[in-house]
Amino acid sequence: MTDVRIQILNRGPIIVAGHAALVDDEGSTIAHQEPVALCRCGQSENMPFCDGISKGHMKTCSRAEGVL
Repeated sequence: MTDVRIQILNRGPIIVAGHAALVDDEGSTIAHQEPVALCRCGQSENMPFCDGISKGHMKTCSRAEGVL
């Protein structure tokens, strides 16, 4: 099994690197290239993928410090 890395970019999308199945709410697999940038703002014209529409205008992402 290959490693998968999921990274939340500050003021940007979620980057998924490595082989991961992307599945929609009906259980259908969505074809994608690796790595994939997933929209975090909800404004992309190419959902679920990021198209950069909110580049630099998103809120700072929360840090995981002290969560666990």
